[in-house]
Amino acid sequence: MPRDFPNEPPMQVGRLIKQVFGSLLRSVEGRMQPLELTAMQWEPLLLLSLGRADTVAALARECRVDCGGMTRLLDRLEQKQLLQRQRSESDRRVVHLMLTDKGREVAAEIPEVVREELQRHLGDFTPDEMRLLVRFLDRMLQNAAEPVPAAEEQQA
Repeated sequence: MPRDFPNEPPMQVGRLIKQVFGSLLRSVEGRMQPLELTAMQWEPLLLLSLGRADTVAALARECRVDCGGMTRLLDRLEQKQLLQRQRSESDRRVVHLMLTDKGREVAAEIPEVVREELQRHLGDFTPDEMRLLVRFLDRMLQNAAEPVPAAEEQQA
């Protein structure tokens, strides 16, 4: 059922994006329970399996979490025997992360769960609507990448 906020269209869009994202995360988290993963734990495992990060700092950046929080999260994943840490031989300050065999098995199941939940949320969208939604979201990201004008430029 469409919501009507006639005086606040940008707020409506922001609110709906937040609600859809929250719904998707809750759905995925529920599906991760058999894998014994929380909402915070599955993303780092997936990123490690995809080779998008292999250090605490890189993973923290990718997941938008501070390094301390990421370290605690990785402690839990290590206790579950899903990953292991190895100090860099060339720079002892750097700790490389590697999935264990069990971690690779679990991580291999994550993309399908996410894909299925996305499909459920997009259930009755036509292919044209999907392309349009992707175009709109991509355009929002492009707009956000534009530099913000300085205060003097905004007043002119």
